[in-house]
Amino acid sequence: MLIQWTEDLSVGNGTLDQEHQKWISLLNDFYEGLKAGKSKEKLTELVVGMLEYTKYHFADEERYMKSIHFPEFENHKAKHDFYIDKITQFYEKIQNNQLILSLEVTNFLKNWLINHIKGTDKKYAEFAKNI
Repeated sequence: MLIQWTEDLSVGNGTLDQEHQKWISLLNDFYEGLKAGKSKEKLTELVVGMLEYTKYHFADEERYMKSIHFPEFENHKAKHDFYIDKITQFYEKIQNNQLILSLEVTNFLKNWLINHIKGTDKKYAEFAKNI
């Protein structure tokens, strides 16, 4: 397991916490697939699943931030766009045999996710507490 859900990752919103847990589960599945030497096709399938779920989750999170009139929305959305672009680039490079899925890719995804939840997402969580 690459990442384990802990309460310090909670943003105080049950739906978004569940989505973060699902996201962590997808990343763990990808990591386990890499470790087990799964085929390129299976790993590509996992990347596509992560990309699709990331878009779904970010759309939910962005709707929530708008609903609470979060003042740092545009900055937060820019970070989401960056991550989606990065995963899309990984996918395109994999398709063109320009990138071998590795622990380096996995560590980037993991570190971005943890830092995003603990840093960026916690900002809207704190804002929501005070409205």
